Amino acid sequence: MKKRGIIYLIITLIFIILATIILNYTDMSNNALISKSVQIVLILALIRISIGCTFYIRNQYERRKYSYKIIMNLGLLIFINVNIIRMINLLIKNWNVLNIIDIYNNTLKSFSYFDMLTLPCIIILALYGIITNIVIKKEGFNPKNLLGIILGFLSLVGICGSQTLYYVISRLLLGSERQFIKYALDICINATLSYFYTLIIATLYCNIRAGKHIPKYDKDFVIILGSRINKDGTLTPLLKGRVDKAIEFAKEQYEYTKRKIVYVPSGGKGRDEVTSEADAIKKYLIQNGVDKKQIIIEDKSTNTSENMKYSKDKIDKINSKGNIVFSTTNYHVFRSGVIANKQGIECEGIGSKTKWYFYTNALIREFVANIVNEKMSHIILIIMINISLLVLIAIGRYYNFLLIK
Repeated sequence: MKKRGIIYLIITLIFIILATIILNYTDMSNNALISKSVQIVLILALIRISIGCTFYIRNQYERRKYSYKIIMNLGLLIFINVNIIRMINLLIKNWNVLNIIDIYNNTLKSFSYFDMLTLPCIIILALYGIITNIVIKKEGFNPKNLLGIILGFLSLVGICGSQTLYYVISRLLLGSERQFIKYALDICINATLSYFYTLIIATLYCNIRAGKHIPKYDKDFVIILGSRINKDGTLTPLLKGRVDKAIEFAKEQYEYTKRKIVYVPSGGKGRDEVTSEADAIKKYLIQNGVDKKQIIIEDKSTNTSENMKYSKDKIDKINSKGNIVFSTTNYHVFRSGVIANKQGIECEGIGSKTKWYFYTNALIREFVANIVNEKMSHIILIIMINISLLVLIAIGRYYNFLLIK
């Protein structure tokens, strides 16, 4: 499994370990010139990683606008750039007194610094998620609506997690071991929190960017992703927004290029629905002046994955090489694009607006869905990061480099 970010991180950590051991054996750990050189090389290594991530993200976006790899690499890029600035600041401020011990401990503490920097944003996001979930009334009670409250609560709990663990350990261990284990726990917990914080920030950015993206006006088909309809068969405001966005795009394309588009309403009939979502969408399209000949319905799907698959099957019967755009709600564009890409469907998305309180809750759902879909990758990366940090901590303790309070 190729994970560029973790490979770069491990290479950087190995460099720090080797530099530390060499400096210790040559008795130059307090040599300011050597320490400055190590810090400069470390900064340059991080800049190289940052540039690599930037080009990787750009290439991924050009090839596939919707990919979880973009989120993961963007998260890494954010973390690295924050620490490049911090390390440059450390180098300038301590130019005459910088030593390898400072570099070693500041490297280990980089996750703690990042958490402190992002802490206000995470607290605001957590509280905002809780508040918006309480405000939601239109959907009624739905277990999915609890995601914002749960994630917000977990974020607030996670902020003070290291102190809670330290309190428990302080009752079990005595002396220096307690301080050392607390130090190690602080770093590992902050590293894990930093990992998720960067993913949250990257997910927000990618979803906002995807929701505002305007595709080229060269499309032959527009898939309209269905959602729940009213009991009388009319469209809910959310679904109406998706259809209106598709109509708007089709009109703009025709205005600029005189190229007509075929609408593909997608969505089956739920148990409590009087008609299929696709039929309800078709009816609305006709009411808004769309020619019946420009509509082909897909009325068997029950989720986004099936929306994409069954709609593509319908499209292939007409024009397998046709350019496709899909219309959904802005918060749902990125994940829908990921699902389409996994099925080998080349397409772009357009997003309709939604209510502020619903957007936040739905965006949290998207974040959770992203985590769940790539759970093994996230677990492996977190384990590898923490093992690397524990190795650094163990070496630092052996050489008495750790500044434990």
